[in-house]
Amino acid sequence: MMGKKEALGNLLGISGVSGLALKLLNGADHRLMVLAYHRVVDMGDEDRFLQDPELVSATVGDFERQMRFVRDHCHPLTLAEVIKHLDKRTPLPPRSVAITFDDGHIDNHTHAFPVLRELGLSACIFLSTDYIGSKHMFWFDRVAFLINAAPSGQWWLGGCDVVLDETRASRRQAAGQLLRALKRVPNQERLDVLNQLENAFAEHVQPGTEPQRSAMDWDEVREMHKAGIEFGSHTCSHPILTQLDDVGLRLELTQSRRVLERELGCSVDTIAYPVGKVGAFDEQVIAASEAAGYRLGLSYESGVNLLHPKGQAAEHLYGLKRLAVERYTSFAFFKSMLAFPALLS
Repeated sequence: MMGKKEALGNLLGISGVSGLALKLLNGADHRLMVLAYHRVVDMGDEDRFLQDPELVSATVGDFERQMRFVRDHCHPLTLAEVIKHLDKRTPLPPRSVAITFDDGHIDNHTHAFPVLRELGLSACIFLSTDYIGSKHMFWFDRVAFLINAAPSGQWWLGGCDVVLDETRASRRQAAGQLLRALKRVPNQERLDVLNQLENAFAEHVQPGTEPQRSAMDWDEVREMHKAGIEFGSHTCSHPILTQLDDVGLRLELTQSRRVLERELGCSVDTIAYPVGKVGAFDEQVIAASEAAGYRLGLSYESGVNLLHPKGQAAEHLYGLKRLAVERYTSFAFFKSMLAFPALLS
């Protein structure tokens, strides 16, 4: 059933009110909207999709339509330009929108990049550097993949009583249940459960079903960088930062930045916290991110950011909110989300 917020957003978008509101917003309002994507891929039949469908943000066609709307009705800008406005204490342009991706999935290069390049748009892709150039699946995607391959039955995994039958729905429910649990436990416990999953279910993976690779390689990253795409840190291994000890936290933040700067030959000033919800970052994570040299930290909390040219408190700049785009986000709601982010976030 459609929620009240979704229904309102669809109504505003279909009626044309959202487009009109964006056209009327001509003066600087210090507002920064940040769109958050993961994957752009034509998933097809969800029951045949063996990875995590919740990571799919849009089909290629939907993404192109969304980006055309951003180009035509908003003021797209990069996070580097945001930092310049903050340094110079100048107001942001009206309707300022930054486009971001998390993780570094291969379809960011094969599917999203051609759309961005054709439309003359940039984006910032936050990379988990251990996966770039690797054949390993992102750990959260691997969980869903292995759960889909597991035999039916009842399993005790990560403190969860997981029941699997032959339906894909039961697999999606179990994967979601397990992922939620793994995001709340100490890092070593998470790693132990991942090993348990691998030992129990890897042998049941059907030949030919495993993707050759999930993430981009460094040549693809450098190609995009030369074409104007920005890159930021999403840590090395995508842990939950609040579940690390001080040494592990510092290593994830500093090593990922060091690798990115080495591969790209430029300063890397932005980080997006893995998972990014309340509980996945805190004051300690913010302080460590600032100490590691980052200028902006992005959460996955929903909302709009008011960046006043007179200056911002540091904790605000290390907890920027984003507007998540999901595979079930209608185009009408997408338009309304940009026109009325405070109302619909």
